[in-house]
Amino acid sequence: MGSDPAERSGEGAGEVITRDDPRWQRLHAIVEAHSLLRGDFTLTSGRKSSYLFQLRQTTLHPEGAFLIGQIIVDYMRRQGLRCVGGLEMGAVPVVTSVACVSFQAEYPVDAFFIRKAVKTHGARERVDGHVGDGAEVLMLDDVTTTGGSILKAIDGLAEERACTVSVALSLLDREEGASEMLAERGLKLVSIFRKSDFSI
Repeated sequence: MGSDPAERSGEGAGEVITRDDPRWQRLHAIVEAHSLLRGDFTLTSGRKSSYLFQLRQTTLHPEGAFLIGQIIVDYMRRQGLRCVGGLEMGAVPVVTSVACVSFQAEYPVDAFFIRKAVKTHGARERVDGHVGDGAEVLMLDDVTTTGGSILKAIDGLAEERACTVSVALSLLDREEGASEMLAERGLKLVSIFRKSDFSI
């Protein structure tokens, strides 16, 4: 499926978008204006922080969602990837944006999300959406601190599908150990933004 697997593994995962791209610059401005909070916060990982990236204020922003979808679809096209997913709730609006933009870009991709726990009713599935066994998946996250949410998503996917994940894409990497943790599992983390792209 797609391009040479070697191109999509580790070193071949490539840069998501260059920082001189107008879309990166505009999305950066939206994140700065709507999603960067300063104060006293406890993160999902349990760590304390003097700042917080509340990225749903960007992923649910009309222009922000469109730019995110464009950037990720372009990346997936370059990497030859045709399936994208992530853990609820943070990844759900991102996956949705990618699915919509992929159709408009004439590069339609399969999209899904993974529940944190199996449903107790209905089909009782943990994976919802479109993903087939054997797919090579780009796993998404909105904000990455330690990489724990990405690993939960990958483990949850493995419970129901025989898929391959070699690259994870985060909208924003807080640069607090996620790359190293994922590398221990043979995964490459790429991101649109890093904490160091902002004045914090």
